Amino acid sequence: MRSKKNIPAFVLAPISVFLSTVLFAQESQQLEKVERIAVTGSHIKRIHNEDATPVLQVTAEEIAVSGKVTLTEVLRDLTINTGNSHNEQATNSFSAGSASIGLRGLSPKNTLVLVNGQRISNNGFAQNTQDTFVDLNALPLSAVERIEVLKDGASSVYGSDAIAGVVNIILRRGYQGTEVKLSAGDATEGGLKQVGAGLVTGIGDIYRDGYNITASVDYFHRERLDANERKLTRSGDFRHLPGGKLSGWSSQGGNYLAAANNPQAFENCPTGSELRAGSDFNAGYSNDVCAFNTQEYTTLQPEITRRQFSLLGTYQLTEKLQSRAEFLYSYNDASQIFGTPLTVGAGLRAYDQTSGGLVDIPVRFPVGHPNNPTAEALPFEVTLFELGPRLKDSNQIFKRVIGSFNYEGDNWDWNFTALNSSSKQREEVDNFVNRYVFERVLADGSYDFVNGNNPQSLVDELRIQTLRPGSYEISAANFTASTILANLSSGELAVAGGVDFRHEKMNAGTSEQVLSGTELRPAINLVDGKRAVWAAFAELSVPIIDNLTADLAGRYDHYDDFGSAFSPKLGVHYVFNDEWLLRGSWSRGFRAPSLPEIANSNTVSYASANDPDDPVNAGRRVGFTQFRAGNPDLQAERSKNINAGIIWSPSRRLSLGFDVYRIEQDKIIASDNVQFILDNPQLYGDRIIRDAEGRLQIITNQFRNQGVRSTSGFDLDYSYNIELGDGHQIHFNSILSHLLSYKQALVVGQHKVDGAGNNQFGVLPEWKNNTSISWRYNDWQTVVSGAFTSGYKQKIANQTSNPGLNSKIASNFRVNSQLSYAGFANTRIALSVNNLLDRDPPFDPNAGATYANISQYNVIGRTISLSVSYQL
Repeated sequence: MRSKKNIPAFVLAPISVFLSTVLFAQESQQLEKVERIAVTGSHIKRIHNEDATPVLQVTAEEIAVSGKVTLTEVLRDLTINTGNSHNEQATNSFSAGSASIGLRGLSPKNTLVLVNGQRISNNGFAQNTQDTFVDLNALPLSAVERIEVLKDGASSVYGSDAIAGVVNIILRRGYQGTEVKLSAGDATEGGLKQVGAGLVTGIGDIYRDGYNITASVDYFHRERLDANERKLTRSGDFRHLPGGKLSGWSSQGGNYLAAANNPQAFENCPTGSELRAGSDFNAGYSNDVCAFNTQEYTTLQPEITRRQFSLLGTYQLTEKLQSRAEFLYSYNDASQIFGTPLTVGAGLRAYDQTSGGLVDIPVRFPVGHPNNPTAEALPFEVTLFELGPRLKDSNQIFKRVIGSFNYEGDNWDWNFTALNSSSKQREEVDNFVNRYVFERVLADGSYDFVNGNNPQSLVDELRIQTLRPGSYEISAANFTASTILANLSSGELAVAGGVDFRHEKMNAGTSEQVLSGTELRPAINLVDGKRAVWAAFAELSVPIIDNLTADLAGRYDHYDDFGSAFSPKLGVHYVFNDEWLLRGSWSRGFRAPSLPEIANSNTVSYASANDPDDPVNAGRRVGFTQFRAGNPDLQAERSKNINAGIIWSPSRRLSLGFDVYRIEQDKIIASDNVQFILDNPQLYGDRIIRDAEGRLQIITNQFRNQGVRSTSGFDLDYSYNIELGDGHQIHFNSILSHLLSYKQALVVGQHKVDGAGNNQFGVLPEWKNNTSISWRYNDWQTVVSGAFTSGYKQKIANQTSNPGLNSKIASNFRVNSQLSYAGFANTRIALSVNNLLDRDPPFDPNAGATYANISQYNVIGRTISLSVSYQL
């Protein structure tokens, strides 16, 4: 690992502010006034920045110069995506191949994602078996006109899930002409080749022809990258780093377990493993163990292929009535190594459909077995290398169909929309093990578990493939109307209101092999739920005095599973003059329990924790099986949001905004903290199941309304354009987000702890900053941007089992760049380099084989891409 010093990007931000402000003061020409545009967050037409709630806008041009080739990359790099979200790096999750965004670190289930102001279907599989979310990978990039991020609670407008904010992806409508874009790229180390193609085309002028049809097509393919392809992760041995271990190695390579407290290795380690000192893995082991490097079985980035299509049509029925139709379609594949070849040993289980639980599968050589030299049944542990790594292929088909009518009258405007959106998943896993064949060959001695070299026909008989289906579907209809009630001396008195109906259903299943008890060591997340929702809402914009406006909103939602929720909101904004604006808001919001949380659900998953009562070495990290079930008695999470901000914008070229926020959530839904359960067996002993020798086996859990969470912070947003003459233009932009606090109890009834700047509730760095400088000269343009993430402290690591652990993970500063040329007719060529300086992410010993925390970083190194776009 190279030693590098990070340049704090939040230091660059005020420097750019100072320099550009000086340049602004020196300009002698009269600058134009602020441009106003309609934005997300209200059913009453609003003006950008002249509102009580903060909205971040990302335009198609900004996306183009960023060098990013997928919508996921664009959204997840926003500074307000603090943590607790995921992308396709999470290859061992229940929703592999997907990606999400979670504003303010509150996880994706607290962020509402819309397309053209309307809901879309969640993914058919829940993240962490609990969080329902919109898969960003299902949405096209070529069709995006702009993205508006409402950085405030919006349940009073949109209902559930908008506690942390709203991401509204607005697609191009009314486009005329054709644009084609091709791109190709690769990493400078390791295989990560990628190709992309995009097309957007449109015909018809809505004002001249009375109609428009806009269509887009996106294709993207990227190769798989495994840990053994990168120098940073290849060895799997991180002991030279603070707190580092043999994280990329497994000692489960083939050990006799007759002595559970100190396993004895096979005389000859199975092919695929090698003899190592047991103390490399556990201080309590004095004997050698058979171990193997897992990095060739660890995927850092899966192979992905995405095919996306959008079609938007608009037809002017009359002078005031317009009809619209929309169709979105996405077909995506992701392939990765799911895990090492299966290890069989103590704690091996299979599903029991009768009880809905697991049954133990003994792993003992019977007396007389060729691999048993003793006169009694002999427990053993071995990795079945002959079967090969466990592979996972994920497939998604996403659809959304919308029809709407929009009326703009002399007095009233109204809109009626009906939609259906669905996401269907198929997950195929290869090289798992057939329980009944395993039991048979163990009993009759026909399979050599120690020396291998078994007949291929027998190996194939032992191997099974499984298929897991999942789906989520939304059908909805809503009606809204708005009007100006009166033109008062202080401004317009406006009102809006409407009704909303929605039906949701989710069905996440498992394979026939699991239900029949055939698959060994199954992971299960069964969800079968549906519900109906109806709501009524209203808004009022009241000009109190000149330039001082109050906005009132309220929404009543009724769910047929948990009950009802009312969400009010009060906001005010005051425009001092053309340069200064003050704004603030207070609101109540809610998040309905997700269907995995409240419906009929059953989960069997595998995790690890520090066991203070482990018989081998108290405090060491051990694996266990977790049972978790849905809870029909859950109540909705409720929230209080407070936002306040000030904007200084003396011209359309200069804007400086500062916003503070605080979010309080009550009745948050989560299962109890596993580490707290283990640390307090006197309170939760009935949930802890151990084997006869005292080793941890099972922890039972359930979703509950836990208590209170609060988080607070601020955002600083700065933008400035400079015209230098002779075709030279310079643009500064910097967004800084600071997490002040993130407090929550580990278990209901306990005192709250602060997760800001540490990894107690997921990695939540205190500071994140994106700063960019763009210089344009005639047909040339170059953009250099810096992304800074502050370090974070270790809270969940165990100092007893890992005394060398560093107390804080380092910060990181990454530079991206793009050079483009538009001198050819209707053509733009761009060369983009991400991670220009090839900086390694900071090492996190809790990340295991992936080296760094994947919610914040990737370890792919420097990537280079070339794109060409052409407009007809």
